[in-house]
Amino acid sequence: MRSTLSPWQIVTVVGLVVAPIVFGAAFAADLGSERPDPVPFDRTVQRGITMADEQRALSRDISVPRAEVFYSQYRYVVGYVGLDRTVAALTEPGHEQQFGYPLAVYVSDYSGAGATCGERGTLRTDGPTGWTAAIEAHYVVNGSTRAPSGPVVVPFGTHADAAAFADRCGGRVIDWSILRNHSFGVEGPLAVREQVTDRRSTTNETVQTARTLDTRPVSVVVGEDAPTVQAAVDAAPPNTTVVVPNGSYHERVTVDDPITLRGRNATLDGGGNGTVVRVTADRVGLTGLSVTGVGNQTVGNTSTAEDSAWDATVTAAYGNSDAAVAARNASALSVSNVTVETRSSGFVLRRTPDAVVENVTVNGTDNWQDGFMGVVGMHSDVVVQDSTFRGGRDGIYLHRADGTVVRDNTFRDGRFGVHLMYTSSALVADNTAREQKYAGIVVMTNPEGNAVVGNDVRDAGSGILMAGSRSYVGHNVVANTTRGLSANAGRSLYEDNVVYGSDIGITAATVLPSNTVTENDFVANDKHAVSGPGPLRWYTDDGRGNYWSGAYDLSVDGGPTLTRPYSPTDTVDRRLHHTDSAVVLRSAPSVRALRALRGTTPGFRRGSIVDTHPLSAPAHPETVAMVRNETTTDVSP
Repeated sequence: MRSTLSPWQIVTVVGLVVAPIVFGAAFAADLGSERPDPVPFDRTVQRGITMADEQRALSRDISVPRAEVFYSQYRYVVGYVGLDRTVAALTEPGHEQQFGYPLAVYVSDYSGAGATCGERGTLRTDGPTGWTAAIEAHYVVNGSTRAPSGPVVVPFGTHADAAAFADRCGGRVIDWSILRNHSFGVEGPLAVREQVTDRRSTTNETVQTARTLDTRPVSVVVGEDAPTVQAAVDAAPPNTTVVVPNGSYHERVTVDDPITLRGRNATLDGGGNGTVVRVTADRVGLTGLSVTGVGNQTVGNTSTAEDSAWDATVTAAYGNSDAAVAARNASALSVSNVTVETRSSGFVLRRTPDAVVENVTVNGTDNWQDGFMGVVGMHSDVVVQDSTFRGGRDGIYLHRADGTVVRDNTFRDGRFGVHLMYTSSALVADNTAREQKYAGIVVMTNPEGNAVVGNDVRDAGSGILMAGSRSYVGHNVVANTTRGLSANAGRSLYEDNVVYGSDIGITAATVLPSNTVTENDFVANDKHAVSGPGPLRWYTDDGRGNYWSGAYDLSVDGGPTLTRPYSPTDTVDRRLHHTDSAVVLRSAPSVRALRALRGTTPGFRRGSIVDTHPLSAPAHPETVAMVRNETTTDVSP
């Protein structure tokens, strides 16, 4: 029987739907004083460690040092969680150009807070921390103190307190000038881009290891050596294969030994009651099966959360749905050539590191609201590749599944194709999504280090929606969507994408406009870009901008870039690819003067995008031509 608590209610309860920041709650800095006073941290525009790490720290009473920065060209106070993130932000290229110089930087003051390095070096206090000017503080680095995000820099108002803490917990004491040049190994989007090739190679090795489970010797044949599939599984010695001959088997099966279950045109029918195959052992292989008769419970019992983890509610709810295959605490699972008909989930994988799901087909419900997930990956990395997902809610849903690889899959007629929640360092590559109700790929809850590369999304509500930070979005094709790209992952790189024929090509709604957007082709969109409030966004890198169809310059000299800047959010510029009269108006002296004033005077700045070196021709002409000439959205499974 279906749970009375809907998935949307669960999402609301656990806070997975992230509301946009209300600027009225943020503190507008008074820049008239020489050094403004600190403000309550919850009134800052906040950045820093991932939301998952923040939740882990909060649930375990771990203290994470903070900073808040007043910038000369940014109206709001910026708060950073983690001093390593603070230093990385202040020292990144182009940061001062966007926000100006720091008028004042304050850091947490652990003097008098009773700071200790508790279990496993976790930073704890027995009293509240105050604020001290960063330039006057003393910092303990390279000690044993840690937070869920990694090593912690601990600031103190006095050198004596810092030295005493270093004596107890290790490390050395440095000042602000040295800290500003300290390397924390916080990787930016360029590093994420460079890691894509290695990630592909490492994934190939993981897949090859998983495939060795298909070569185990046969020990038991259903119907010859045992009357049922479960009896054959129970009789099989470890590291052998159970063969399931052609036919339909009306039973549910539990695999609790490292064996391979290989079907030969065999169908397992669960009778519409619960999960069909449960896996509780390491190194289990499932191949060559069809699974039907999956139960219709899409949300588990949230009142039986197993532990006090901060995400126990969503784990119990989403991780307990009925499925064709459910694996739990089982590493190195291999699933291949399995076809699933399901009213709820296809595969639910919880704490299954190095699991590989490949060449599977999951046929969900025609109405996405009636079904659930093709693959649920929770609390460990998985590989999902070369598979097809039709209907249902989400093709692949990931929750705290850092390091997951999703590649070469096809998604049709669902809500989301790939949906990341609290998941960092994932690779989502070379997938195809068609007619997704809301988005082909969506990343939520402030993760970091994700790479979204080479995907093709068309005829969807949105193409690729990003959140978080330090991510790489490159070489994707998005066409015929309401919104193509959402550049909401801060300090990220968006390059070499083609966005074609969408209502809006790209939206820029980050409060801190710290992204690099370059070498993208925006073609035949109703609006190439829209921008949220905040400082001016510069969509140019190293003298190269983006191609905006219709953005041409009457004085173009035939070079690779136009001789005038282009603003896709400008009232006149954004009409250039719709009407010829906009070209004449764009050159009017009054319009040019107003545009220049807005770019140089803080009072005239608004939520705008400017490309100072727009490309004179598409950066990827062959891809643009392919998208333009294609007349069908059919995709081979």
